[in-house]
Amino acid sequence: MKGVVFTVTGSYARFRRPYTTTSALTFTLIHPIALKGLIGSLLGIDYNDLYNYTNDLRIGIQVLNPVYKDMQSFNLNAITGNNNARNFQSTVEFLRDVKYRVFVSGDESKLKQVENVLSDNSFRFTPYLGNSEHIAKVRYEGSYNLLKSKENLCHSVLPKDNIIIDVHDQLDIYLDRIPVQNDISREYTKYQYVGYTVNNQVLKTTGNPDIYHIGDYYVYLF
Repeated sequence: MKGVVFTVTGSYARFRRPYTTTSALTFTLIHPIALKGLIGSLLGIDYNDLYNYTNDLRIGIQVLNPVYKDMQSFNLNAITGNNNARNFQSTVEFLRDVKYRVFVSGDESKLKQVENVLSDNSFRFTPYLGNSEHIAKVRYEGSYNLLKSKENLCHSVLPKDNIIIDVHDQLDIYLDRIPVQNDISREYTKYQYVGYTVNNQVLKTTGNPDIYHIGDYYVYLF
């Protein structure tokens, strides 16, 4: 098995929590479903084909920068057919100065397509992070063999229950509940509580069988 590795950076990002509307909050990190959408945009996969194309891909996420959030207020124009509708203010939450290392595994022919567009920057559509205003920079890092990890360590986001917290370790550990599966209608069907650290720090784990050794990293694949 192979794993393709690339980094994604951006000045701003937003991955909206679906239960928030006009006061929109964001997840604290990019999630696997958003990354499948990003991969689809790089390859130019048709929206109607995206679910079937990316459903069998496995995704690992390493958060490289600390989590910073900004809140901004916007005046939104009412564009409904009701002439009496009023404009209204909306408060929106953003992530600032984000950087992720992404690991992708799956069908080798699909991985080769991903590797080709990454290596020569031949993206079909401009990559962005949640909103079209938040343009992303994508950099290819390489393709590596995927090996089952023999170490109880992890550089990437993984289920919270698999993290061993040692009070003597000087780690910043972040927790969130993110979507990890969706259906063909793009509705989120499964959420998971996850934990992660930043700045290339390493978490101790209970030895989850879905952790793999990819290049220099131990990575959990969703």
